[in-house]
Amino acid sequence: MRSSLLVIAVALTLAACSTEQPPGPATPGPDAQPVKAIKAAAVAVPDGRVFDVEPANDGWEIKVASHGQEHKIRVSRDGGQILGDQTAAKPSDDLAKIEQAGVDAVAALRTAQQRQPGDLDEMEIDRATDGALVWQVGLRDGKGIEHDLDVDAKTGAVR
Repeated sequence: MRSSLLVIAVALTLAACSTEQPPGPATPGPDAQPVKAIKAAAVAVPDGRVFDVEPANDGWEIKVASHGQEHKIRVSRDGGQILGDQTAAKPSDDLAKIEQAGVDAVAALRTAQQRQPGDLDEMEIDRATDGALVWQVGLRDGKGIEHDLDVDAKTGAVR
């Protein structure tokens, strides 16, 4: 009996001295914020198409086109909750741009982050100086440096 207790005590002592780190929090998956927030905003209105994403105090402010209307959808930081929906009195000219896009906001963001890892600062659909339809994506890297990338809204390629 005494030897069994000694074996258990030694095993517990060795386990406590282990240099192996306990598992940390799970790394965010592909639907981590803001992707989850973009998807939530898009489904918050019928046939919604996201065309502008900006951080807000309580999460994200995401502009969504739906049947000729512009909705400003506020989504929680984690993308799990719709905090508000406001229809714009006068829709933006970006509604026509998003109708011409073959690449949605989620695909554009993922493409930009593959080229330049970082957290989304803001993104919108617009025209480049040469007239091409692009997603303008602002990403902030781990050092706090902002990188602006243009993703072609028709082909999905970084320009």
